[in-house]
Amino acid sequence: MTTTVSSPPTRVSSPALPPHRFSTPPPPAPPPSKAIPQDFRSSLSAWWNNASYKEARIAEERLLRRMAMYEPPTPASPAKGWFGSGSTPTPGSQPETDSVGSAEQHSLAISTAESRAGECVSAPVELQGTSLVATLRNVFIPTPNPADAPAHPADQRDPSSPTSSTTSLGKHKSLNPLKRHSGVHSSSAQVTPTGTPASSSASLHTGAGTGADNGAESQVHGNEHARSHGAHKHKHKDYLNTLEISSPENAGSKEAVVVLHGYAAALGFFFRNWESIALSANSTGRRTFFLDWLGMGLSSRPSPSLLSSPSSSPIPRRVARAEHFFLSSLESWRQQAGLDRLVLVGHSLGGYLASAYAVRYPERVAGLILVSPAGIPRGPEYRKYKTTAEGGENEGSDDEAAVAAAEMELGNGNGKPEAKGEAKQWQENRQSFTRRNMMKFFVWGWERGISPFSFLRGMGPWGPMFAGRYASRRFAAQSEVDRNDLHSYIYNTSILKGSGEYCISHILAPGAYARIPIVDRIHHVKVPVTFLYGDNDWMDVDGGHASVKELSSAGNSRAQVHVVPKAGHHVYLDNPEETNRIIDEAIKALPMVSVAAAKSATTTSPAPA
Repeated sequence: MTTTVSSPPTRVSSPALPPHRFSTPPPPAPPPSKAIPQDFRSSLSAWWNNASYKEARIAEERLLRRMAMYEPPTPASPAKGWFGSGSTPTPGSQPETDSVGSAEQHSLAISTAESRAGECVSAPVELQGTSLVATLRNVFIPTPNPADAPAHPADQRDPSSPTSSTTSLGKHKSLNPLKRHSGVHSSSAQVTPTGTPASSSASLHTGAGTGADNGAESQVHGNEHARSHGAHKHKHKDYLNTLEISSPENAGSKEAVVVLHGYAAALGFFFRNWESIALSANSTGRRTFFLDWLGMGLSSRPSPSLLSSPSSSPIPRRVARAEHFFLSSLESWRQQAGLDRLVLVGHSLGGYLASAYAVRYPERVAGLILVSPAGIPRGPEYRKYKTTAEGGENEGSDDEAAVAAAEMELGNGNGKPEAKGEAKQWQENRQSFTRRNMMKFFVWGWERGISPFSFLRGMGPWGPMFAGRYASRRFAAQSEVDRNDLHSYIYNTSILKGSGEYCISHILAPGAYARIPIVDRIHHVKVPVTFLYGDNDWMDVDGGHASVKELSSAGNSRAQVHVVPKAGHHVYLDNPEETNRIIDEAIKALPMVSVAAAKSATTTSPAPA
């Protein structure tokens, strides 16, 4: 007898809220989304009345309610006036201290940087027809110490040795999520059998770190880290914005599916995938989490000096330091969440970092699902950098070589067949004298760590309109309400204090190729790997095929590449049905393995050098 297995449903609309769904009245709806500014006057109004952190939280809540199947909020009556708003104009406030109060009749409690362990950003929400409960909260973590970064991204870590962040963690104790005390503590994102959030606390202490010595520069930055965060040794100030969707029966599971967004994005981008991925994970006994990377989205935003290096620094050190900022924070989050192993689903930069995490912490990864990942293939000006064990010499970057690489990639001189759709935008303009000089300026700024969001912040009242044109073009296939919410979400998270965004020039060279590509180190990965690309994707699918060959040569035959039709780089939004189906199959194919067995597999089956 043949058994038919169906994939979880993909949410494409927001049905009316069924009556009597909640034992208590649901929280009040956030204010409706605002139209995307089409001219300078409406852009000025949006900029003048904007409070970025608050607006981003409200946009996130609106996206969350799609998953929870709330009725769309009733549009508010537009106020008259030159600014197009009846509210009193107030300048934008800082993300670190702003919160949503009763503005626009929305009483959703927004957690801020002063909030402590276990406090929810929003109340737990039950998903109709399932046992799943969605909870949004901040999970507090130690601030990454750059002195712990390895000298080379591919330097192998001994899985049997504790990391610096591990040694700083004491035993967990139960804690009332609303209780405040003077000790250091961090929250774990768990769901109790009653559907209410539970939290745990860990006693932590600050230490010097046990990572590889990165020389005088790292020592200086390590001292800087200690000075900057020494005053906070009794409580963590950094946190990851975390959405958990789990069922009471799996609340104690030590394995979870963790979804990681890409550059210039946040966890709300996955609103077409939340339910499907959660149902897939739940069917295998796993919990599900969607995270904002440290320094991005609505997570805390520590100083970019923790990930940045001078452009003259050796390339491997620059890359390793930038990667460590994210990998260390993800590892700390895993510990605080009480998880042993992760199935990582990463898009774009999130796919790159998920792969790097799997190389650095192999015993903690059960599988990789890489959705249009960045940084996989070798670029046109590729250079092999030897690891510390190989005794390679490390040199700084070369601006002229970077210009040539960027011109090769952004022009049409790479010898590949003519691109189509989204990818064609990278090859439309031919080389010219003017373009060459513009490219030199671009590379100069890139190599010196100038963030593209610095320009958006500097645009002032033109910013909302500029971001709106991008959102309208990029998300044209989405509904008008979705585009409005995505515009608000993108713009307001992008103009917050610059932090994690500054990683991009350290990890990627001009032209979007990785300085130290994942294909050079993916042979260390011993778990199943699934690649997804859009058929109009500007990411190079050849990188996925090359990685599958590298994995096969290293003895890992559990890797495959999928090309999703009618999709560009944001595969999960352009074709959520097919994307969710492939992810569902990949999750269900992964067995639950203990950490001890995972460590044994990584130590008894070493990958070739």
